[in-house]
Amino acid sequence: MSRTIRTATVLAAALALFASACGSGGDSKDSDSKESNEGAVTSVEDAKGAVVQIVAEGEFRDPEVGTVSGGGSGSGFIIDPSGLIVTNNHVVTGAGSLKVYVGGDDDDIPAEVVGVSECNDLAVIKLDDEGPWPYFQFASEVPSPPADVFALGFPLGDPEYTATKGVISKAEADGESNWASVASVIEHDANIQPGNSGGPLVNDEAEVVGVNYSSYSNDSTTTQQFFAINSELAEKVTDELQDGDELSIGVNGTAVADEESGLAGVWVNAVDAGGPAKKAGVLPGDIITNLNGVQLDSGSMEEYCDVLRSASEGDAVSIRVLRFDTSEELEGELFSDKTLETTYSFATELADEVEQSSGDPIPASDYVTVQDATGRISTGIPGQWSDVDPSSQDLLGLGAPQPTLMAAPSLAAFNSDSGPGIVVVVADGVEPSAENLALVVDSFVEGAGCTESERGDFDNGSLVGPLALLDCSPNVGVVLAAQSASAPGSIVLFAGLAQTEDDLAVLDQAVSALSVS
Repeated sequence: MSRTIRTATVLAAALALFASACGSGGDSKDSDSKESNEGAVTSVEDAKGAVVQIVAEGEFRDPEVGTVSGGGSGSGFIIDPSGLIVTNNHVVTGAGSLKVYVGGDDDDIPAEVVGVSECNDLAVIKLDDEGPWPYFQFASEVPSPPADVFALGFPLGDPEYTATKGVISKAEADGESNWASVASVIEHDANIQPGNSGGPLVNDEAEVVGVNYSSYSNDSTTTQQFFAINSELAEKVTDELQDGDELSIGVNGTAVADEESGLAGVWVNAVDAGGPAKKAGVLPGDIITNLNGVQLDSGSMEEYCDVLRSASEGDAVSIRVLRFDTSEELEGELFSDKTLETTYSFATELADEVEQSSGDPIPASDYVTVQDATGRISTGIPGQWSDVDPSSQDLLGLGAPQPTLMAAPSLAAFNSDSGPGIVVVVADGVEPSAENLALVVDSFVEGAGCTESERGDFDNGSLVGPLALLDCSPNVGVVLAAQSASAPGSIVLFAGLAQTEDDLAVLDQAVSALSVS
C-alpha cells in the first residue's frame, strides 16, 4: 500500500509526510446533544458542513528529497458539536501550526492536537471555536460487501469539496504499511486522491463506516484499490485519544528497508515538540533502528507497533538511532530521563590511529547488502568492497566449517593485514558465556599477527561482548565476540581492519547493519 498523498513534486513529498489519513470518533463531551443527536449529519447531501480541510505547516525531513519546509493538506471530519475533529497522525505530528477550513469555507480556524496514535494513524484535534458544529456519527456496524459508500473530502489540496461514490469490496483487508499498523481496514472503490486521507467514508445515511487511509495502484494492470480504517476501530481509538496520546512516542515516521545499502529502521520525518522522542533527543532525519531490543528491519511498522503495544504504561523503552548528519549511532530511553548518547564508534575512537580520508565520506547510496552462502549473515558494505567470499569456513578451529562472510576491496590484502576488510563468523554450538566470548577474542587476536592495544566491553543493543583493538601498523584492527538475541545459542565474531577514516566508518556501518540468525 502507498499513502494516497504521495506525489512526485518536492512539495507533494512534504504533503506525503502528513497526509495519510486516519480518524475516529468518540463519545460526545456534550452528552445532552449526543443523546438528542441535535446537529448530527443525517444525509450525504448535508454532509459538507462537517467535513474539513486541514493545512499543516512545518519543516519535515523526507528520506528521498531531504529537508522540506512548507504546508501539507489532508481531510478530516467533525465528530462532536464542540469541534472535535478526526484526521491522521501524519497530518498533525511535527507540524508547527494547524489551520482548519470547515465545509469549504474561505476563513481558517486554528486547531490544537488533543491526541494521536502513530500505530493506528489516527488523530483527534479540536477547533479553537466552540461552535456548536454539525457533526458525524459512527455507524453501529461495519457494512459487508457490496454496500454503497461515499468518500468525502478535499483531494489534491484543493479547497473545493468532493464526494465520490463506490462500494465496499472487502470488509477486512491488510492494514500493515510503512507508516502504520492498523488491525481493521476496509477495501472500497470510491475514488480517493492525495488529500482525501483523513476524510470520512460514509453510508447512505451519512454515518461514518471508515476513515480513508491509503490507496494502491498498479500501473501494469491499471489496478486501483482504496482503503479506510473501519468505524469500529476508529471510534474505539478516538475515544481513547480524547484523553491523550495512545501508541505514540511523538514521531511522524516511515519504515524503510533498503536492500542495496542494508539500512533499515523507522525514518523520522518530524518530531512532536512535546513528545517522548523529542525529550530523549530524537531529531528529524534520524533512523530508529532498535526499540526495546527489537531490530526494526522489516520495512513495515509492525515490529515498531508491536513493541509499543507490549510496553506497560510508565515503563522506560530503550531506543537506538542512526544519525546520518553526524555519522553517529546513539542510544537512550523513552519515557525516562536517559537521553540519547553516542554508542561506541570505531570512527570516533580510532580516528587518530589511521590516515585521514581524502574527499567526501562514502555516501549511504553506495552501500550494498551482502550475505553468506547459508543466508544466516547479512550486512552492508560499500559497493567498492567488491571482493566478497560467502563460503563457510573453520576460522575458529572448531573442527567444522561455520557460516562465514568476508568482504574487502581486496581479500588478499585483508588476509595479509595490509588492507581493509571485514569478516563475520557465526560459531554454532558454542555457549556465549563470558568465558567463551573472551576465549574466542583471544584465539582470533593470537592468529591475527597484530598487537592488542586495548580491550573493553561492546554493547549496541544487538551485539554484546568483549571488544579488542589491535595495532596492525600502519593499520588498526578490531575483534568483537558477541552474543546476539537473534542467535542465542551461538557466538558471533566480527573482525575488521581499517587504513583510513572512511574504513572506520565502514566498520561502524557493517556492525550497525549486521543481522544474524
